[in-house]
Amino acid sequence: MRSWIGAARLAAALVLPFAFSVGASALDEAKDEKAQLEACEKDLCTLLVKREAAGSNLQCNIQKTWAGKKIKQGVEEKKLSWSLGDLRCGVKFDASRQDVVDALTKPAYELKLATHAVKCDVEREKEVLNISVNLSPRIQFKDGKAVKAWLGVGEIQAPTVVKGAIWSAAQLEDTFGVVHGDLIKEINRFVYERCPAHVAK
Repeated sequence: MRSWIGAARLAAALVLPFAFSVGASALDEAKDEKAQLEACEKDLCTLLVKREAAGSNLQCNIQKTWAGKKIKQGVEEKKLSWSLGDLRCGVKFDASRQDVVDALTKPAYELKLATHAVKCDVEREKEVLNISVNLSPRIQFKDGKAVKAWLGVGEIQAPTVVKGAIWSAAQLEDTFGVVHGDLIKEINRFVYERCPAHVAK
């Protein structure tokens, strides 16, 4: 079961800034994957730095591909394990500009993202498993910095062999925060270090 905690973190990452800062390469990376990530990062960073709420929701398609060895290395640093291969996940990101600005400017605020369907392909031996997980993430901010986060796992569509493990691992993470600290650090680093540098280019 613990081997899937890393997968839960990666899935959540796709609707959070962590997706933009992890090394990729695996499966067959889509030709426009990097360009889509860069475009979405630019829009998100502009909002995070300038904090202008006017306009429609921030929306973009995100797809990220990870090499199995990269995932294995990352989760083993947390005393976990990864027995699968490469992983590719995609999501249609949608967030209210006003909510994001409020999270960064109010003394205390809970940012609640709409339910996002994260769809993943993961290699398992000689087959590729199709997985879909609904996430409704919540992030608590205090004085403009993220302090707590929850994945908000909902419906899971996956082969029986992994469905229960994904659910158990995600619930364990929401309850005990096995990788919670790293995720919070990555969100704050993205907001206050990566984005200002990106916008200043």
